[in-house]
Amino acid sequence: MADPWRERAFSIGEAADLAGLRRSQLDMWFQRQPADLFSQKRGYRRWLSPQDISILALAHQLERGGQTLLTAIACAFEHLQEPPAPDAIFVVEAGRTSCTAGRFISDRDVPRLAVDKTQILIPAGKIVAGIIAACEALRAA
Repeated sequence: MADPWRERAFSIGEAADLAGLRRSQLDMWFQRQPADLFSQKRGYRRWLSPQDISILALAHQLERGGQTLLTAIACAFEHLQEPPAPDAIFVVEAGRTSCTAGRFISDRDVPRLAVDKTQILIPAGKIVAGIIAACEALRAA
């Protein structure tokens, strides 16, 4: 049985909806960036997995936080090899341009976070859990 986290069974339209992106924005991303990193092309269609969709959603949040698109995709890819815990918060220092920048912490650790520089906090666990649940619902339909 295929790993449901990595099974590429969702179209670009479904992926855009699940990632909170417009279809046209996702098409533009695939034209500008190396799409083979996080999709599989079969015939004339691209197929994505829940992992791929989660990478796109986290990359979108990182891009909104100031990272370039390619760096945001690389950072999301680096940190989402496995689904994070549902309460995981992704913390990255603002202005960091490394794909290895950032780390996951539990939401209960946020008040104890030592903040001496601007930090970007993304509720990645909640985002990924929502994507996984929506993917399971689509599979069941």
